[in-house]
Amino acid sequence: MEEVLVKCERIDHFGRGIGYVLGKIIFVPNLLPKEEAMVKIVLDKKKYMVGEVIKLVKKSDDRILPKCGYENCGCALKSLKYEKTLEFKKEKVIDILKRYSGLTNVVKEIVPSDNIYGYRNKITLKVKGGRLGYFKNGTNDLIEIKRCEIASHKSNEIISVLKELDLSKVREIIIKDFGEVMIIIKGELDIELLKPLVDSIYMNARLVYGKENIVASLGEFKFYLSKDAFFQVNSGVALKLYNKVLDYLDVSSGKNVLDLYCGTGTISLFLSKYFDQVVGVEINEEAVKCATLNKNLNNISNVMFICGDVSKEVSGLMAEQIVVDPPRSGLTSAGINDILRINPDRLVYVSCDPMTLARDLKLFKDNYEVKEVTLFDMFPWTYHVESVCLLVKR
Repeated sequence: MEEVLVKCERIDHFGRGIGYVLGKIIFVPNLLPKEEAMVKIVLDKKKYMVGEVIKLVKKSDDRILPKCGYENCGCALKSLKYEKTLEFKKEKVIDILKRYSGLTNVVKEIVPSDNIYGYRNKITLKVKGGRLGYFKNGTNDLIEIKRCEIASHKSNEIISVLKELDLSKVREIIIKDFGEVMIIIKGELDIELLKPLVDSIYMNARLVYGKENIVASLGEFKFYLSKDAFFQVNSGVALKLYNKVLDYLDVSSGKNVLDLYCGTGTISLFLSKYFDQVVGVEINEEAVKCATLNKNLNNISNVMFICGDVSKEVSGLMAEQIVVDPPRSGLTSAGINDILRINPDRLVYVSCDPMTLARDLKLFKDNYEVKEVTLFDMFPWTYHVESVCLLVKR
């Protein structure tokens, strides 16, 4: 397709460079502000274009040589100095909260990741035509990889072994590395060479080697992890985030707290030392089973877990303080109404998507004041950012 000269004006919320060609906006991955490049137009729609950098003509002083050499992977910011990626994420959240919920001067800081490479304790690899890698952003086109720079050392060891195997009957492979390692395979694979590297292997949802659950450590706690249960991908930043949740709660009250969308119970257990009772609610049955195991593993007696839809289960519960950590889609309108009915003194909202966070905060604004938002770089080199927000009853 056609090649054009593009000057990058800014980057969008997905980390793509934004320029203009004949008055039409063009999105170009891996193009930084003030850079100029020869760009191949790979998609030309009525209102916008998408391009790929062919050759940089003018480079930004903020550009670095990334460890990762793969194009259009999930690390959209890998060519930008790390401190600049933090600035980008902070400004992104500030802009979204102002634009969609009318909030200003509430974002306090962004907490960096101590490890910016090798931090991911879970990766999902795609397999296509026997080749192993990731799909390009927004496509089913495979980027074949030899290693992943943000994955753990053990995960990359396993990738090296996988590349020597016949993957022709495999669709997807998930690797979880928390010291103990689990592999989840969709398809058929000879696993003999993998066994010495791992503690657990599932194939097509069936345990075929090792333990049913693996164990992860976080702070002073240990957690059982099943094949489907959610756990934060960056353990070091997760610990900082949970401590901020604790900071935002009023521990002097010492009464009850609700932990909604509690997953495997990580936040619930962190809070158990400071409250009379913690009630966690989670719809994923496997996660609730793990949460109950985790409660017993850590000898905690003042936490109760309920398996069910938050919007249904919360209607009969009461608490002075609530923590919510919903999926990327945010809270449901029914869930928000139930929280307003419970009318807690404090609400701590943990979010992985600033757009749905802004939407939900707007719905709370008549009843709650947003006191502060702290950001956490859970996913270095990507455009994603985690937020922890304190709301106090007006």
